[in-house]
Amino acid sequence: MATQVHPNDAVNGQKTRTIVLTGGTGGIGFQSALGIAKTEGVRVLITGRNRETGEAAVKRLIDETGNKNVELVVGDVSSIAGIKALASALVDRAKVIDVLVNNAGYLGSTLKHNDDGIEMHFAVNVLAPWQLTMALLPALKAADHCRVLNITGGDKPAAIDKENLQAERGFKGLMTYTHSKSAMEAMSVALAEKLKPEGVTVNVLFPGRASTSMTRSLSAKSLPGCMKVMYPCLQQLFKEDGGKS
Repeated sequence: MATQVHPNDAVNGQKTRTIVLTGGTGGIGFQSALGIAKTEGVRVLITGRNRETGEAAVKRLIDETGNKNVELVVGDVSSIAGIKALASALVDRAKVIDVLVNNAGYLGSTLKHNDDGIEMHFAVNVLAPWQLTMALLPALKAADHCRVLNITGGDKPAAIDKENLQAERGFKGLMTYTHSKSAMEAMSVALAEKLKPEGVTVNVLFPGRASTSMTRSLSAKSLPGCMKVMYPCLQQLFKEDGGKS
């Protein structure tokens, strides 16, 4: 089990900073956690839905970085109840959160709704970062110079169709995902303005194209018409590369 270090404890005379990263058990989230955990004086809390996968990720992070202050918090951001439960579990571990990285995302090949009846891309990629940030606001405000990073993805930002936020005009796989990420970027601008008086900085980060379990899950069915012929090329582009991308 990882050694518990609390925010007021010091490592080599430096105050420990607590970083929370959702979806940190694989893909871009894991690689981000790997880089963060190498930073001196940080405690990293990663979240994931599967305990076995999460514990394996924590062990690997500790082994590869030497930072024993890496912990797993099991939770699911796909529903309102799940977000509330995750926020409660995180606050139990950390009364002060210096950085929240909203990395967990969703890319599906078929239309799906969560337990609240909300289309899954909109629920996970747009609503979850807002709701989790607001639920953790007291812990964020307790830190000095706290920051929220919302991880985007998909194609270049596009105009948002307010009448199609939940695929009301039809589900289009990758394009629905991209549209949800554009909506998340707009939401982040609004969230930044809302939290500015609270001393909370909100930024959007695009990590670039990468081979992850999410991108490798792309099917021809997920692609719009003309892009279906490019599916074999995309398979090669996003083939497993051990996290190099």
